[in-house]
Amino acid sequence: MQTLVIFAKNEVMTTILVTGASGFVGSRFVRRWAGEYTILAPTHAELDITDSASVESYFAFHHPQVVLHLAALSNTAYCEQNPDESYRVNVLGTQNLARSASARGIKFVFFSSDQIYNGNHESGLLSEDVPVAPENVYGRHKLLAEELLFELAPDAVALRATWMYDDDDEGLPVHPNFVMNFKKALREGSPIAFPVREYRGITWIKEVIEFLPRTFSLQGGVYNFGAQNRLNTYETACCYFEMLSCGLRCDDIVIADADRYPTHERNISISNEKIFSASNGAVFFNDTLDGLRIFVECHLASHCV
Repeated sequence: MQTLVIFAKNEVMTTILVTGASGFVGSRFVRRWAGEYTILAPTHAELDITDSASVESYFAFHHPQVVLHLAALSNTAYCEQNPDESYRVNVLGTQNLARSASARGIKFVFFSSDQIYNGNHESGLLSEDVPVAPENVYGRHKLLAEELLFELAPDAVALRATWMYDDDDEGLPVHPNFVMNFKKALREGSPIAFPVREYRGITWIKEVIEFLPRTFSLQGGVYNFGAQNRLNTYETACCYFEMLSCGLRCDDIVIADADRYPTHERNISISNEKIFSASNGAVFFNDTLDGLRIFVECHLASHCV
């Protein structure tokens, strides 16, 4: 096997298996923490999470102490069109990893999603104990993966992450996100629509990466993991536009989409009080607008093009 192994400066540090290490979250985790942990970052050829034999063989050979499971099919539209593939990766892959980890007493941290709440009709910030009934394939599969995970490993941690953003960053993977969509609209001078009937947290990935190691010692359970936000997505976009101070009127770029989600408001806005308390304040996300404000201070020059 030719698995990428990044050795920590301190040889006694924890060995972490990171699935999805070449992705949006995984690549940033590896870069940030390579000097403080021994990180196993296998390619798909080296570890096929949908193949239980491949998973078992990998664990038997490499002996990780923590599994940080980031690999997923996360494009909701793709999952809707390819439910069988979504099931294999998002559900079966998680189950295979959890089974091998649990058999060896390995701590398992699973990157879940706020999409689990996309069928909820409640208003306000949603806590982890609210009843859920996801309306799309991706949300249903993430919920099923959580349920199977806890059957195998009750001490596992499932992190329901929000929509995350980052700018282009030294060649690391980046996908369409709140900030990049805005940057493209400003560059092209083309309007961009945001729904007024949607509420969701939006989180700078830098905060996510910084706090991930602090989840390894949490008691088993589900935790919302990201920024709180009480504004609708259109209001959030207007506030962000004002922060950019690009010399344009908000109406020139930001359009209110009142037609999306016609049957009920889509509220996937999370409360992060549980993880703040469980971590004794060690995991403390900025609210969405505060996080965007800090981000702009660091990246303003690259946005006003």
